[in-house]
Amino acid sequence: MLRSIKELLGYELMATDGEIGKVDDCLFSDDDWFIRYLVVDTGPWIFGRKVLIATDSLMQPEWASKTFPVNLTREQVKNSPEINLAKPVSRIHEEQLRSYYNWPLYLGVSPSFPRAPIYMPPNLFDQRKGKPEPAPEEQSHLRISSTLLDYRVFATDGETGQVSDFIMNDEIWQFRYMVTDTSGKLDQDKEVLIALEWISSIEVATMGTYIDLTCKAIRFSPEFDPTIPVNRQYEEVLYDYHGKPKFWQVVK
Repeated sequence: MLRSIKELLGYELMATDGEIGKVDDCLFSDDDWFIRYLVVDTGPWIFGRKVLIATDSLMQPEWASKTFPVNLTREQVKNSPEINLAKPVSRIHEEQLRSYYNWPLYLGVSPSFPRAPIYMPPNLFDQRKGKPEPAPEEQSHLRISSTLLDYRVFATDGETGQVSDFIMNDEIWQFRYMVTDTSGKLDQDKEVLIALEWISSIEVATMGTYIDLTCKAIRFSPEFDPTIPVNRQYEEVLYDYHGKPKFWQVVK
């Protein structure tokens, strides 16, 4: 099923022996858009400390009660390595977390995820221009999803709005669509979905997202209603309108 990233905020994480905290954000890989960690606010339990919980440790989500059971104990979480989320999460930090929890390393698609039709987009983020590359162990490929909200969205012929949310596939925990709010642009106020493969680049320095569509295409694109689940019928209409190949039919 496809779900809003914003919908996850506030979900409770339950250890095997009690509550851990609530989802505050998520970290995803900028090379494949898979969510790797949930940022969990522990509240007064650990003095408001935020911890990272890998999606590998999630058991079957209880969507109706907005609860994520995890195969960890409260003591494990309380004694986990501290991470400064004000800075990029480096590979060293990941190795510390995964060594502590004995989480498996991931290469592309995590082995714990079920197989499902997925799209593997190229790295859309701008590279470090004119800056020396950090050492491999200090590099970070993880990004906090909330930092992309409110990025301006530019079509091939002008600005169309701003990023307001992302839609993920909850079977494999991968981002699938970007939600664009056109309010104040294109003489209309509505939200539309942009498939990740229609994004040409994301420039962090200018907080701009550039898409391979025209303003006219966005203006008349099928409207996205966040109160209605995105199903395959809606996806068919969306792809047909834009005349784009459907990712689930593309032969790899």
